[in-house]
Amino acid sequence: MENQFEEEIQQEVETSKSTMTKGLIILGLTLLMLIPIPFILNLIIERQESQENVIKEISTKWSGSQVVYGPFLQIKHNIVGKDEKGKQTISQEIIYVSANENWIDADVNNTIKRRNLYDVVVYNSKLNLKSSFPTFDKIVAEANIKPENIVDTKLVFAIKDEKGFNNKIIAKAGNKSYPLNFDDQIKFKSGEVVVVNNGYELEMPESNNVDLNFLSRSIDPKTFDYNSVILNIDIKGSNSLKFLPSALHTNVNLSSNWKDLKFDGYVLPSDSLITTNNKTTAQWKVYQQNPMNGQFWKNNIDFETYAFGVDFLQMNDHYDKTYRSTKYAILFIGLTFVAFFFIENRNKFNIHIVQYALVGFAICINFVLLLSISEYLGFDYAYFISAFATLGLITFFINSFLKSWKLTVRITMIILLLYLFIYSVLQLKEHALLVGSIGLFIILAIIMYYSKNIEWISKK
Repeated sequence: MENQFEEEIQQEVETSKSTMTKGLIILGLTLLMLIPIPFILNLIIERQESQENVIKEISTKWSGSQVVYGPFLQIKHNIVGKDEKGKQTISQEIIYVSANENWIDADVNNTIKRRNLYDVVVYNSKLNLKSSFPTFDKIVAEANIKPENIVDTKLVFAIKDEKGFNNKIIAKAGNKSYPLNFDDQIKFKSGEVVVVNNGYELEMPESNNVDLNFLSRSIDPKTFDYNSVILNIDIKGSNSLKFLPSALHTNVNLSSNWKDLKFDGYVLPSDSLITTNNKTTAQWKVYQQNPMNGQFWKNNIDFETYAFGVDFLQMNDHYDKTYRSTKYAILFIGLTFVAFFFIENRNKFNIHIVQYALVGFAICINFVLLLSISEYLGFDYAYFISAFATLGLITFFINSFLKSWKLTVRITMIILLLYLFIYSVLQLKEHALLVGSIGLFIILAIIMYYSKNIEWISKK
């Protein structure tokens, strides 16, 4: 009797050691199954880079991100002086004048351009710009320019990518029209006075400006209607549309049919977004006592610092979701192994470690399936197709050695719930962390509850 009791104790101790040993082996196997995951993540990044290259190619041919510059006034005037020997010198200086007010209405219609497997967000936009400049008398007084020394006055305007112009730009001021033409002479110079000897030949300093091609039109500074300058422009672009707060008061009213908008740049919209008729409207109201470098400026301006506007995003695209899904690999593999481990201990049978490994490989290949199918069908269809294919494979496989549909269905349902939970988290944006952490907490509680019946150590 005593020997039988000792044998039972010994058998229980051996069982506990076996359970503990297998638990540790499964833990190690789970970590080994994570080795392919970085390679899969790199594969996703490579495919995403291919997509970005296509985006750049389409942007190059269609039109890239746009920034609206101006309009400005450019005034070139002579400065008469004397050198050290008392000899008269004549130099020229270029001054730019920003508007008092800029009112910009932008109606943006976004569409998708597809090339091969990839989609790119592009847009056509109708811009209505209305500007009000200081009067001629105020300009010459504030800029300290003698009217008789004015050489040339131009109305200047530009966008970042000139391929974006859909029509000829014609400015209207008063009852007159001013067709604007490309002007390769316009450069934003350093503003230093360049001395010219014995004549009016202007030695231009090397430009530090960005590669902008400006449009301009010479105007009669004395008869030009500075109070109301109107430009109606059709432009196209991709990815983003931004503006410069180049006036004392800059007001922008932008509406877009694209739902995933990111507001970026020097300032954010001043009011809450308004959505009507499937269009989202944002408004910016910017007041600057000295817009950018001042209303009258000569030096180079870092335009990019002041630009503001909107980026048109492709939120939760299939690469982003696939990448996030793959990062949950430890949950897929770990929780599947935990389910196997609990069921085999509760039902007193043995699942070989090789069978664990094959199931782990099936889950890893699921992410490659998800990536490849999502490039053709999008993430949602790809997720369910790859998930059901993997579930079907695992179900068929485990039933072949469990020989119990009851246990097979139980394990399959656990994995199915895990896939549905991860899918729900991936659909969320701002609340993904909250829902994901709560879900993990509940899963941990369930694991702790069921682990209470496993004899990790002998109680006798």
